[in-house]
Formats: sequence, C-alpha cells, structure tokens
Amino acid sequence: MICISTGLFKDIKTTSILKKLSKKGIKNYELSAGNFEKNIQKKILPFSKNNNLFVHNYFPRPKKDFILNLCSSNKIIKKRRFYHVIKGINLSSRLGTNVFSFHAGFLIDPKIHEIGKNFKYKKLRNKKTALKDFIKNVNKLAIYAKKKGVLLLIENNVITKKNLIKFKKNPLLMTDYKDVKKIMGQTLDNVYLLIDVAHLKVSSKTLGFCKIHFLKKCERWIKAYHLSENDGNFDTNDEVKRKSWFWKYLKKNVLYYSLEIKFRNINQIKKQITLTKNILLS
Repeated sequence: MICISTGLFKDIKTTSILKKLSKKGIKNYELSAGNFEKNIQKKILPFSKNNNLFVHNYFPRPKKDFILNLCSSNKIIKKRRFYHVIKGINLSSRLGTNVFSFHAGFLIDPKIHEIGKNFKYKKLRNKKTALKDFIKNVNKLAIYAKKKGVLLLIENNVITKKNLIKFKKNPLLMTDYKDVKKIMGQTLDNVYLLIDVAHLKVSSKTLGFCKIHFLKKCERWIKAYHLSENDGNFDTNDEVKRKSWFWKYLKKNVLYYSLEIKFRNINQIKKQITLTKNILLS
C-alpha cells in the first residue's frame, strides 16, 4: 500500500487535504502533524470508510505544541506524551488501520522549530539512562496498544554532521543498528520498525556506516517505510526517482510505504505514486 504523508502540506488543514485528494482518486494516507484542527478526530472518521488512514507521531496535532520525546526527563513533556500517544493508539483503532508510529527518543528536548534542522546546544541526558527510559515507556504503551489490537512502529532518527559536531556525541536514539538491536531486543512483540530511508541516508553518511547493511540487518522488524530523497547531508524530503538507491532493498510484504515528500501539485503526487507502484511491482 502506497500512502501520501500529510505532514508536509504546509498551511493546509488535514481535512482539506483529504477532501481534495480523495476526489482525485487517492485513497491511502499517513496522517502526520499538520495544523491544529478542532474536533479533527470526528472530522476524519468519515474518510476511513473509503480510505486507509495511518496515524503517525504528532497527529492529531495538539492545540499547544510540545516535542513528543519518549525518553524526556522534562515533567511537562512526560505527562503530555503518554496522553498524546494513547490518543493516537485509540484513533488508529477507530480508523481500522491499527498501526501507530512514532519517532525514537532524543537525549535533549529540542524546540519545535529545531526539528529536522540544527539543534541549539543543550546538555545531553546520559544515553544509558535515556535508552532504559525509552524502552520502559514504549513497553508501557505497547501493553495498552495490544489491548486495542494496535501495532507500534518506531521510526529511526536522523543525525546530521553539524549536530554531531555541535554536541560532540550523538544526541538522538536509533540512528544506527546498535540502538535498533538494543531497543527491538527489549520491547514487546507488538513493537516493530518504520524505516525512513532518507533519515538512514543522512545518518549513515554522518556516522560512517553502510545503509544497505542496516536495512538487511533490520529486515525482520520492518513493517513500514518512509520514502523520499536527499543529498545525504540533510533530510530535504525530495521526490523519489527511478534510480534512488533503496528500491531493491525494500521488503515487499510491509503494511505500507509512505511518500514523505514536499509535493507541489496533484500531478506530481500521482506521478510519484505511479513510479513507486511500478518499481515495487516489477
């Protein structure tokens, strides 16, 4: 199943995106971030009758923004993050797709505007402690998700060279296989991976590991992918190409592939869906 991520449609309401694209025959979506909309859960439920709606990370966007960091030691974030993920799990169950995905944790609490960009310097949490907290929190949520029949997917983070130099060590969890192995080895059986190949491209260049070996070693846990392109330095959400590096290494039996791209128009969306479908089916 090939989905369109709604997270990169700036200044357009998610409900407006669904109305517009569903009229053009696009049926599969990954609901991600977007703008705050009052009563959005009630508004999107009718779309689930004829469309597949997967819930991702910061959706539905809260009225008051915060960083969804499942290993934060910040008291306010600790309280809000569980409420947000529980809402996402419940919504996934109501929509019938039964999957909720979220990012791996951070050793810092960045500001909203820093996500995907350069972080301002902050003191890092001890990684061993943060990793332990992340696993504990994921398992706590996995117990609840299992009761709802929902799978949890953790997305790999992206580390840039500038952020690595600034902090002198990696401020993010799960940018390499070492973290993936630890996390997946200690989480419950309804916890899997969503691999963002664009994040992987940047992280592998920054940290100096083989992105293809990463995909092969993680294969048993992968249930979904985020697809986009970049130059290996930053996560720029460029469109995928026939010559993109990752095609022959993608699993064919996953739940969905999400095109997480900065789309300009509907014609481009349809071309990217067709290209992806043709390559995956070839």
